[in-house]
Amino acid sequence: MDKNFKIWGVSYGLLGDLIMGLPVLTYFEKKYPGSYKYWVIEKKCAYSAFLYFNQPLIDRIHITGTWTRFSEEDVEIAKACDVRTNIEHTYKHSRSDWWNYARQVEETAYLAKIFDLKDVLTEKEMYPKLHRWFDVGLDDNSMNAYKKTNDQDISIFEKSIAIWPFSTADHQGKRSPSVEWWRKITPMICELGYKVIHFGYPKDPDILIGSDSYVKLTHLPFFEQVKASLATTASIGLDSGGMWVMGAYSHPAIHLMSNWLPNHNRNYFCLEPINKNAITLFEKNGVDNIRQQVVVEKLEELIGKQ
Repeated sequence: MDKNFKIWGVSYGLLGDLIMGLPVLTYFEKKYPGSYKYWVIEKKCAYSAFLYFNQPLIDRIHITGTWTRFSEEDVEIAKACDVRTNIEHTYKHSRSDWWNYARQVEETAYLAKIFDLKDVLTEKEMYPKLHRWFDVGLDDNSMNAYKKTNDQDISIFEKSIAIWPFSTADHQGKRSPSVEWWRKITPMICELGYKVIHFGYPKDPDILIGSDSYVKLTHLPFFEQVKASLATTASIGLDSGGMWVMGAYSHPAIHLMSNWLPNHNRNYFCLEPINKNAITLFEKNGVDNIRQQVVVEKLEELIGKQ
């Protein structure tokens, strides 16, 4: 088989789902060695394309012609491929309460109409992995795309903790800790001698009040936030896209999880970001039920292992 054998790859418009789809690249390579692979990203998630540069099994990153659907040109390219995943752009879950039975990576492949992922891949190959081709931190002017030097000032990240506090700007749901929950734990992190670096959405409320040890970088473009987060000592967040990205880079992390999906009564870690350098804390009926003191203790444990 050679590069003339083309594959139209997984297409999703959510950051976390794209990361969860990475093992499909290995799946295709094992089934069709040496094939040419399109990595398809919906336009609404085009900001994440930088993450996939230098991925060894991606031959072309393709951004769809429309915001959430395939354009006529997209369909023509897909039809010219020898293997296509879900060109109809319709998604059917394995079952209505799939979260009680499957892990997110497996279910993401199922949505792409790949039903034998676990039969083809080893357990290790099921882990999403991103290749870091960039330096971490921020340069002197991170908004200047034409800066000609590689000099970086990453001093603000010395002994700091990255916080990805909310999912899809959810400030009060069971999936995300409440603002009040964060405002109790962030001073405790500062008492350990760490700065708190806040990543996420521009309209996020402040999670620490009246402290020089609090830096909010939510105004930066997403890729700049990823680079900055990777420069910190460790990350704390939930089962969100940002933390799936951190996991794919194996950045030390604390995951905060709960059973926030409807009738979620088993298989509680189905949405857990896959990260070999992480500790996951789970409490039923909302992440606010996770005690802040436990998180701080596990953070010290995690950092002590580095």
